Amino acid sequence: MNETTITISGNLVSDVDHRVTARGDALARFRIASTASRYDRSSGRWLDGDTTFWNVTVWRRAADNAAASLAKGQPVVVFGRVKQRTVDREVPAAPGSTMAVTFTDIEATHFGLDLARCRARYERAPIGPQTSELGPVGELGPVGELGPVGELGQVGQAGAGESPAVAGASQPDGAADAA
Repeated sequence: MNETTITISGNLVSDVDHRVTARGDALARFRIASTASRYDRSSGRWLDGDTTFWNVTVWRRAADNAAASLAKGQPVVVFGRVKQRTVDREVPAAPGSTMAVTFTDIEATHFGLDLARCRARYERAPIGPQTSELGPVGELGPVGELGPVGELGQVGQAGAGESPAVAGASQPDGAADAA
């Protein structure tokens, strides 16, 4: 079956609504706004176009991770299947009349913070008894403050002529000789 997929970059305009279904599956819902922009050469400025709002649904473990990681206002990238649904809404000006309203939603399979617009710190999600010491979803514990870009703190310190991104990182055999 061919499915229509989409990748959207935008900002969260709602907090994550996390629930557990009657069957025991985790479900998370949130909304994102995406505004197209274009560069106007005559004025030398970026101009905003129309803003599109998307309802996003995430299932199971990804739903738990969304609830623990995302918050309103954050920049995100969402990839998933496009789903359309139509509902009948009552017309306020004409009692007893209904009007079909169509929504286009995304059932996300992949999502995360947009690292082109923010920084994040990786933390492995608890998936079984081997990671149970991390605590329940939402209790991430102290992480510490990120310093300026390039400041690694406890992870490693860059030496002279060494990139801060690779300081303290192991390299495959021969990789140091190639540099």
